Amino acid sequence: MHRSTLSVALTLALATGLAAHAGAQTAPGADVVTGQLSQPGTSVQWGTARGVVDEPIDDVMGVIQDYANYAQFLPHFAASRVLSARGTSAMVYVEVNVMRNSATLWAQLRIRPRPNRGDTRIIEATMTEGNVDLFHALWEVTPIDATHTAVEFRILVEPDLPLPASVFTGENVKAARRTIRALRRRVADVA
Repeated sequence: MHRSTLSVALTLALATGLAAHAGAQTAPGADVVTGQLSQPGTSVQWGTARGVVDEPIDDVMGVIQDYANYAQFLPHFAASRVLSARGTSAMVYVEVNVMRNSATLWAQLRIRPRPNRGDTRIIEATMTEGNVDLFHALWEVTPIDATHTAVEFRILVEPDLPLPASVFTGENVKAARRTIRALRRRVADVA
C-alpha cells in the first residue's frame, strides 16, 4: 500500500474511531478531529484535537520536547525560552499573541513527561505563573506503526479578560487544531 494511501486510511480510521468523543467534530479536510472537554471549576472548556503525523514517534517527540523552539512553529507563540531543564522536564517562559495581536498572554510553564499509558507517551504543561487565570496543555503521543504517530493535543487557557467563556473555549479548540497541523509541518521539516 502506498504511503499516501496508508496515511489517508489511518487518518480516516482515527477520525471515525474518535468522533464519538464528547463534543467532537471533524475539522475541514477531515484530517484533524476536534472537540471540547469540561473542566471542573471553570466554564471555559478544553480544546482538543487529534490527528496522525506521518513520521515515527521519536521524530514527533523530538519536536514536542524541543521547548525552546515552540515560538518557531506553534501558532501565535511570540516567545519560548527554557529557563531551566533537567532531562525532558523544563521550566519554560512563553508569550502568546491573541485577539489579532492586540493582547499578549505570558506564562511560566512547568513541562514534564507523565507516566506512559501503554505505548502512549504523555507530556504535560502546567502554568506556575502568568497573566492568565489558567494555562494547561497535554500531549498524548502513540505510535501507530514505524512511520505513523497518533497525536492528541489538549489546551485550556482562561485569560483574565472580560469576554464570555464560549469565546475562550472556541479559541482553545482552534488552537488545538492549529497545533496538530503546525506539529505535522514542523516534524516534516526537521525529519
